[in-house]
Amino acid sequence: MLAVALTLGGVVSVPAVAKGKTSTAAKPASKPAGKSAATAAKPGKGGKAATGKASGKAAGKKAARGGHVARGAAIGAAAAAAPMGLEHWSPGNAKSDHVEDAKEFESIRATAQTGDAKAQYLLGSRYRFGKGVKQDLAQAVQWYRKSAEQGYAPAQSDLGVMYANGRGVSQDEQQAVRWYGKAAEQGDGIAQNNLGLMYAEGRGVAKDEAQAVQWFQRSAQSGEAAGQYSLGVMLSSGRGIKEDGRASLQWFEKAAEQGHADAQYNTGMIYAVGALVPQDLPRAAKWLDKSANQGNAAAQSSLGFLYANGQGVSQDAKTAARWFERASRQGYTLAQSNLAAMYAGGQGVEKDMAKAYYWLLIARQQDPALQSRVETAEQELSAAERVRIQRLVSAWKPVRE
Repeated sequence: MLAVALTLGGVVSVPAVAKGKTSTAAKPASKPAGKSAATAAKPGKGGKAATGKASGKAAGKKAARGGHVARGAAIGAAAAAAPMGLEHWSPGNAKSDHVEDAKEFESIRATAQTGDAKAQYLLGSRYRFGKGVKQDLAQAVQWYRKSAEQGYAPAQSDLGVMYANGRGVSQDEQQAVRWYGKAAEQGDGIAQNNLGLMYAEGRGVAKDEAQAVQWFQRSAQSGEAAGQYSLGVMLSSGRGIKEDGRASLQWFEKAAEQGHADAQYNTGMIYAVGALVPQDLPRAAKWLDKSANQGNAAAQSSLGFLYANGQGVSQDAKTAARWFERASRQGYTLAQSNLAAMYAGGQGVEKDMAKAYYWLLIARQQDPALQSRVETAEQELSAAERVRIQRLVSAWKPVRE
């Protein structure tokens, strides 16, 4: 199958900008997040993919010698979803009943107008997401502020998010820090994580990674998954605290068990490479599968590798191709090159040099080293086919799952 080396995700500068608790559709990252989670080999003669014999454990040990293992992944895409901070309230994923939403909205508005802080917050959230009413971010901010000024922690935290990202109000990171701080001091785990992010990046406050760690610890200990993930990243990279890979894994696993997609990916990769713990590929596959099914492109690509090579799962070229394709559509460069190799060799998919060329052209935009493979594919296509595919590529954009 594919000759690929399973390695850890790339260096992360933001420790915990995880997929938020909002249901708003995120714009896909313009570039793949971090470095690829695997490395595709060039196809052999005739465009066939080579047999994969790379050692994941060896790759993991190499990463460990360099330090900073298990750093967060999929950060670029996550940042698009929640540039700075998670929000408390979301409208849920169930199909909306507009009549019932409107009735509920009117009931909440009536209560909010009496001065009830919780109702004011809920009303603001409905304006925030347009549930039962037309979306109006300025109105959301107004109602969040009314609630926040009464000391309601979720409103304070979400008002901070609005200021941090300039939603419904001019961006003001100092105000974001102020409102995060008020909620964090009340023990709000999401606000504690958000405040930690601000200190970690030096946004609205002087950069102080030790202070960031303190807030991440408080968030993690409160049971907040985002805080657990954030603390795991800081421990894995030695930012603001002594590096401790095993402790980072413990926090990643806690967050992973709560459904945190990036933590699931990191946990899976740690077990895949076997640098901090004995290699356990079935366990790695389990966590990567959970993350991949939440739309984590890095996990989808890595899971495709496992299926392509039969590591931790039964070898299944069709399933590998399916995961590579899902990651490819999100803009994950390595998956695109691996998918191209599968089309070129007819592995798991019907052989199709036009599709191989298509994905290679897209991947080459981020990885110029693929040029030789592009040229090889070109030789098997007519000039008209190349022009047609090049036009398709010029219009291609990544899509967020």
